[in-house]
Amino acid sequence: MRSRQREVICGIFLLFLGLWLPGCGPASYIFPPTTPAVSPREAEEDLFQQAEESYRRQVFRQARTQYGTYLQRYPQGRHAPLARLRAAELAGLLGDWHDSLKRYQALLSREPQPDIALKARYGVGRAYFKLGQYQQASQVLESLTAGELPPGLRFSTQALLTEMSLKQGRVDQAFARLRLAAQDLHSGDKEWFDDLKTRLVEQATPQELESLVALYRDTPLTAPLLLRLVNLAQKAGNAEEMEKWASTLKERFPESPEAAGLERLLRGQKVLAGVLLPLTGDFSIPGRRVKQGMELAAKGTALELSFQDTPNNPETAAQQVRELAKDPGVLAILGPLGSAASQGAAQAAQEAQTPLIALSQKEGITRAGDFVFQAFLTARQQVRALLRRTSEQMGLKRYAVLYPDSAYGQTFMQQFLEEASVQGVEVVEQTAYAPATRDFGPALATLKAVSRPEQGSAFEALFIPDDAAAAAAAAGQLEGAGLKNLQLLGTNLLNTPDLPQAEARALEGALFTDAFFAGDPGVRDFMAAYRQQYGADPDYLAAQGYGVVKLLLKALAGDPSRQRADLSRKLAGLKESPDLPWFKRFNADREAELALYLLTIKNGAVQMAP
Repeated sequence: MRSRQREVICGIFLLFLGLWLPGCGPASYIFPPTTPAVSPREAEEDLFQQAEESYRRQVFRQARTQYGTYLQRYPQGRHAPLARLRAAELAGLLGDWHDSLKRYQALLSREPQPDIALKARYGVGRAYFKLGQYQQASQVLESLTAGELPPGLRFSTQALLTEMSLKQGRVDQAFARLRLAAQDLHSGDKEWFDDLKTRLVEQATPQELESLVALYRDTPLTAPLLLRLVNLAQKAGNAEEMEKWASTLKERFPESPEAAGLERLLRGQKVLAGVLLPLTGDFSIPGRRVKQGMELAAKGTALELSFQDTPNNPETAAQQVRELAKDPGVLAILGPLGSAASQGAAQAAQEAQTPLIALSQKEGITRAGDFVFQAFLTARQQVRALLRRTSEQMGLKRYAVLYPDSAYGQTFMQQFLEEASVQGVEVVEQTAYAPATRDFGPALATLKAVSRPEQGSAFEALFIPDDAAAAAAAAGQLEGAGLKNLQLLGTNLLNTPDLPQAEARALEGALFTDAFFAGDPGVRDFMAAYRQQYGADPDYLAAQGYGVVKLLLKALAGDPSRQRADLSRKLAGLKESPDLPWFKRFNADREAELALYLLTIKNGAVQMAP
């Protein structure tokens, strides 16, 4: 009986508590809220959108896996047709065009909705083309053009048929297809279109060019054919033919870019490039050295350089770029040197769609966009080469960094730490000093403190990213600080033509890298020309200026129309050549890959390291 009473009392108490507590605070104190369950439809949508995001970011392998997962879970899902279309496309993009073809055909067998079906039929034609089965590809793509297509797909179909015609050597057919593609260029891939146009013009024989010019009198695509005929006549030394085709081009297409290029060709007009360099102020000495190298490279060529005095200020540099870009005669901009100025100039050049080749060591300059290039020896390139040589070939594993507390020193210190981590070696200590000091006692004491008497020095190599005078002063104080038998490492600032004897003795055996070495037979012509022009030996700054102008001239040599967009593509495609011994290529980020020398100081002179 008493037990029954207790149950009743407890029940009344809990009822009262449940009624009272909601007025006093959140009910969750008694009953925690439940997380709303994700509906099957939401889960399906989330998985598909993850795949779409990977596809948009061009992370193709991940996207392919995600679409496959989606189709396994939701084979009849509302996005299944598009997921199958994407999976077929990605199979081809990742190199398996046989699998791509099978997937497109399987998708079509399901009779998808019309927009998916059209894209799948194009995919079948593209897969046949990639597999070299041109007859099957032509049949599929021709059947597509017989019906109504969205403008973007119509452009792609005609462009792919143009590709096929060029592969088969049918220039006249390729031209007819390209004309049709041009009608939908507003919805198509302009870079693909321009590439097709360039290849068609270069592939056509003079007879084919003349035939097409006669057949298609008024289409804008005829203008590049006429300019090509002018250039061929010029190279052949046939003045009469050159004048004939030049007159035809001016008469039919007076406002075309090709007509503007023709005027420059006929008048011998110089090509203009803007140059942003610090010519006054604290950095005027390096600026003027770069300028001398540039002027030497441009001497006797069709390139005219317009120099602008540019401080290391992003707003000033950006404004100078905008002013230069307003002049249609300016095809490219070179510089600046300073990191801050380069950042501002790069953004402005991209916005103005004007090619810019930066001469800064700053990382990430080219992220501004596809019109921005970088052709200067970077901190990362230097420390990577140093660490590979000393760790892989010399067996060194423990390093220290003694660096000036400046933007230059901090950049090299950070790059050294990051590259050491990548290469699996240890930086046991890094310590800074005031940039103008010659008393390195406190900084060296910090380095000494990480050593143990019974072990000797805790590190085997010391990296000092500073000029020769500062590095030599620090090196001269190492023994007095109890730091002996260290391999000294430096930057290309040690590559000094006339190194004072005292500094050379202190830096004996130091290792450093550079993209320029006066002792290389490959640069003898440059050395001789520089001495004759300026009465002195060049340094790496003069060589950098000389090299970047040579790069620009090389790109311009293959660009008869001299349009900014064309020049940008030509720069991206440059390869190493005997006349540019220090340049390999621009990588995918449009950063110059340079052939570096590993140098040392021996018997008072800079030499190649053994």
